[in-house]
Parts: sequence; C-alpha cells; structure tokens
Amino acid sequence: MNTRNLLTWALVCLALAGTSHPGYAASASFAPAKNYAVGTNPLGVAAGDFNGDGHMDLAVANSGDPNANDDGGISILLGNGDGTFQPANNLTVGKNPRALAAADFNGDGRDDLVLLDSLGTAVSLSNGNGTFRPVTYIPTANGPLALVVADLNGDNIPDLAVAASSLSVLLGNGDGTFQSHVDYTTPGGMGVIISGDVNGDGKRDIVERGLGIKIFLGNGDGSLQSPISSTDSSFGGFLVMADFNLDGKPDLAEEFLDISTNQFEVAVMLGNGDGTFQPWTPTNLSFSHPTAMSARDLDGDGKADLVIVTDSANVFLGNGDGTFQSGLSFGVGGGSHSVVAADFNQDKAPDLVVANSTDNTISVLLNTTGADFSITASTPNPATVSRGQSSTSTVTLGHLNSFETPVELTCSVQPAQAAPTCSLDQNSITFDASGNATATLTMHTGATASLLLGSPLDSRPIQFAWLPMAGFALMGAGFGSSRSSRRKLTSYLLGCILFGGLILQAACGGGSVTVHPTPSTAYTITVTGTSGSTQHSTTTTLTVQ
Repeated sequence: MNTRNLLTWALVCLALAGTSHPGYAASASFAPAKNYAVGTNPLGVAAGDFNGDGHMDLAVANSGDPNANDDGGISILLGNGDGTFQPANNLTVGKNPRALAAADFNGDGRDDLVLLDSLGTAVSLSNGNGTFRPVTYIPTANGPLALVVADLNGDNIPDLAVAASSLSVLLGNGDGTFQSHVDYTTPGGMGVIISGDVNGDGKRDIVERGLGIKIFLGNGDGSLQSPISSTDSSFGGFLVMADFNLDGKPDLAEEFLDISTNQFEVAVMLGNGDGTFQPWTPTNLSFSHPTAMSARDLDGDGKADLVIVTDSANVFLGNGDGTFQSGLSFGVGGGSHSVVAADFNQDKAPDLVVANSTDNTISVLLNTTGADFSITASTPNPATVSRGQSSTSTVTLGHLNSFETPVELTCSVQPAQAAPTCSLDQNSITFDASGNATATLTMHTGATASLLLGSPLDSRPIQFAWLPMAGFALMGAGFGSSRSSRRKLTSYLLGCILFGGLILQAACGGGSVTVHPTPSTAYTITVTGTSGSTQHSTTTTLTVQ
C-alpha cells in the first residue's frame, strides 16, 4: 500500500473516531394488534383508571347509527395490568357521542368522563367500579367541536376548554360541576384545541387550529389573553404539541392537505419559548386520509415521535431536530379513527390503542421495543465562557420497558489541547419511579492562556529582515577579504550600522510584541452511560474564548 493510500485510510479512521453517536439508537416495535369488540361505530377512545385498581382502563365513544335509531353510548374495558382487557361493558351514556376525555373531576380518586355528543358537552361521573352515572350537560358556546382537559387556574382541579362557535372555558369546582363558561372569540372559527405551557411561565395555555393557528396565553387564574395568530393560514387538520427539537420549548406538528399533490402532509412549527412559533416547515411525511394523530416518545430515545393513523398505525420516529424518519406501519382494524398512547402493561413504554369504526372494535398494540435507556445533555449554561470560568449542563436519562439497572456515567473533552476538565455530580445513577434520572455535568476551564504574537505593525520586521543578513554578510566579507585594512574597516562599520539599525527599529516599536488571547475554541464534551453491555453517549458543545 503506497503512502497516499495509507494517508487516506488514516483520515477515514480519524473521521470515524470523531463521529458523534446518539444517546440511543433503536427502532420502535409493537406486537400484532389484539382486537376487542365494542359498540357501534366507535370514533373516540380515552384511557383512565375507572375502578381505582391502579391499572389503566379504556373508554370508547360509540356514535351509533342515528338512521337506525341507535343512540350509541360508551364501552368500558377494564385493564388487567398486563396489556389485556376484560370484555367491553357497553353503557347507554350520552346521545351519539363522538369524542371523550378522562379525568377525576370530583376528587374521589376515580377517573370520570367528559364527552361531546349530538346534544352538546356532557359529564358522566364514575361510580368507582367501572360503571358511570347518567350524563349531566354543561352549557358552552354553540356547536361544540373539540375539547381538552387542563388545569387552567392552578388549583389542581381539572378544567375544560371547548372549541365551539367561540372558545369556552369552564373552571372545575372539584365536585364534578363547573362554573359558567367564559367565551373567547377568534376570527376564522374554531377547530382542534390542545393545551400546554408555550411561553414557559408555568401557566397553561390553549392552542387552537381552525383557519390558522391561534395561541391563547393563560393568565394563571383561568382567564386567557387575546389570541396570537401564527403565520399558518391552512385550515383544519390534526394538531399535537411536543418538544421536537429538544430545546426545551414546546413545538407544534400539524397535518394539512397539499392541494398540488392531493396528499396530506405534516408541518412542524418550532416554538420560540415566548408563545410565538416559527413559520411552519413541511416534513418528509405524506399519506392519504389521516384520521388521528398523537405525539409521544415511543422508542425511549428522549425524542418525541409521531403516530398518524390512516388504514394502519404509522409511527414516525423523531430525529430530535424537528424532522422524522420514514414511517413504520402496524396493522389495525378497519375504519380506524382515534388513537391514544398509554402504558397498559406497566413496563413504562407507551402502548397504542386505535378505535375502528368499520369493525366495531378497538386495536391494542403493545410496545415491544427492548429494555434500554436514553441519554441527552442540555446546552451548557452559559454556552460560551472565558478562561477561568465554568459552565454546567443537565444530563437527562430515561428508561424504556423497565430498564432498572444503575447506569455508570463518564465524560471526556475534545480536542484535548487546552481543553476544559469535566466532572459529574454523580458517577452512578438509578432511575426514579417514573423511569427518569438526571445528573449535573460541570465543565471547568483553566486560567487565561495567551499567545505572543506581533502587533499589526509586525510586517515591518519582515520587511527589514534583509538588514541583519546584509550586515552579517558585509561583516564577513570585510573580515574574509584580502582588501586593504581601510576597506575592511569600512565593510565592518557598514555591517554594524545595518545590524544596529535593526535593533533600533525594533526598539522604536517596529518589532514590538503584543500579547493576544487564545482564539475561541469549541470543545465537544461527550457523556457516556454504561450499564452492563448497554452503552449510549451524548454530546454537548462549549465555546471557550
């Protein structure tokens, strides 16, 4: 092998050695769907603990068939805690319900139901054994279309927001009843609504999508500010919220119809953390006739993924930068609609349930992604430091499928030259009951380093570099010559003058030396987690100036 080939292979090896590896690298997988029979024409599904046994149960909104004098109702499937469910108990609750949500509205430790049906918005309280009381209708603005449950005034009691002709907010009293609705109007009508803290003030906000995106910032007392409109002008479609680019700020993902291709696509709007969002950016996801959408971390890598239901459950794993990988498709029943993600077999991995209106079933897909853990490091705070200063980063770990083994942590810094030192506040961590763990990474920089460099005028010594050379040449020529003593003396004096001129030129400032600080350098800090044969790494970058 010649020298050129050896050099090429060496460079390739160095490039591979310097490649940053993600904190987790696995693909989500699900067991084949198990179908359970429910009522007629199921359109909505929700998860909750309806009998207080600590296992997640399911409630299904069966819209029935109005043409056949079928008012539908709800189906309750009690969970066994291992991912299986008891046969559905079909209850006559509501009139042709089409959507529902679960929460404990009266504080008895059993989840209740709120639903939308052909008569309006209704609440059905749990009896504590998997059965429910007759519905109580609560007034809202006309024509309710969608609802969301959230604590809007910080009293730990679930409240309601209902999208109708206006946005209706109903504060919960804690006994299963609600205060009178307060309405907020918005141009372009109402549509899908979701809730989250989009401006980081600790108060729940409401995001609505009708004709474009509207953000209603919460005041923390149950009231909302006037809506902020986004740059999105498309209509309808599904809307979900998650941190898709791992910057700690909620982002939005929305489904829209591309008229030019007649295909439905997904766009992401990255959050600015102040209640506003960047212009929407189409992703690489396209599909036909979506019927539901959800966002969860399904593979345990700490990055939000998307589930989009068409004629199957399609999982798009997030890359952590607002983009997504190609879809993974999992079979469900016919006429699939609503989707819910929750842990039904207590392995701390989200499972999926899809309602199938054609088959009158629900499909349960258990998450079979292997036990593993994810690891991510936040951007250092501060991200840029001067020599002699320190910075910190939060290392976050999460486990999937009951990964209970302690994880050993180490850190390293590259490039090694003048690199900061790194340390962790704990070198071995265990996961909490929720499957999460954190450690603090501290980066210490040494004292200020400087380089001795010429001043901007240092081009002059180069220009006068001929002086000493000429001086020495003349001096040597003078002594080595056979000429007369007078000529020797003349050459010697001329050489001394030239040599001395250089010294004087430097002394007068032409050869001055200025102390310059070391240029800014970006250092890559790698944190590695090891547990047995399982090892994952994550990186963060610190700039030292």
